[in-house]
Amino acid sequence: MKNYITTLFFFVLFAAWLNPAMASDQWNHTDGPYGGSVWALEVLSDGTILAGTLSHGVYFSTDGGDSWLSSNLDDVTVRDFAKGDGSLIFAATQNGVYRSEDGGRSWSRASAGIEEPIAQSVLVLEGGRVLAATLNGGIYASDDNGNSWSEANSGIELKFGYALAAHPDGAVVAGVANRVYRSEDNGQTWSVAQAELASVRANAIVVDREGVLFMGTQQGAYLSTDQGQSWQSTGSVFADTEILDLAVTGNNTLLAATRDGVYQSIDNGQSWSAEGLSGQPVYSVACHGGMQVAGANPGVFVRQ
Repeated sequence: MKNYITTLFFFVLFAAWLNPAMASDQWNHTDGPYGGSVWALEVLSDGTILAGTLSHGVYFSTDGGDSWLSSNLDDVTVRDFAKGDGSLIFAATQNGVYRSEDGGRSWSRASAGIEEPIAQSVLVLEGGRVLAATLNGGIYASDDNGNSWSEANSGIELKFGYALAAHPDGAVVAGVANRVYRSEDNGQTWSVAQAELASVRANAIVVDREGVLFMGTQQGAYLSTDQGQSWQSTGSVFADTEILDLAVTGNNTLLAATRDGVYQSIDNGQSWSAEGLSGQPVYSVACHGGMQVAGANPGVFVRQ
């Protein structure tokens, strides 16, 4: 019996080596950070991982998660990151927007003019304009790297902002209350998109490498093939229907963070397969190159 088990074990290892897809659900738990649930993730071009936590600020790792350091932003809840030019990074927090000029090592508050401090999402547009979606104040815009902000809610009714994304062809989309809004002038004015989104909100919006927009909501995934003008449910079914975050891999695969692990779609969200961490609430996902990261409680998981 022992010989049989040993033979079977090495057969499985050999088969996984021949077919990497068999081992694709293997996530490695990094050594931290242990400051709370990880609600926001960003992988920078140099491989640095930024982890935004519940109530304990931002941690960063420069060695693939083998070790973590705490930034000076250590006492707020972080919901989102957005990369600017060079080493410029913005973070959406429950205490407004923060800015880092050294790749996430240190942060300063950059929220002058934002009357509603709870920021849910932040986005840097191609021309350098920064948008922030706030929980009770709608959308704010900054044209000076966050030094000052002004309201950008023209056309928006209920001002409960949750998610932001930009299409490569210039349109900006925002999840506000239970609607999706679209702007063609960098967020100066907004119009309501066509979408059946009764009683749901957008937790995350991403665009894939073919220009398709995807939105993760309390009731699964929605997609738009016309730069956010209209949206349709993908009909996707999860063990827990709420998608907390979305990311697009280098080979145009969608990753979804749910309260029951990570799911993956290779067909524009029409079907999804479980990709590990089953039974584990996953709050955030991010990708860069061949690295995929998932934020949970506790800490960050990585696979490559």
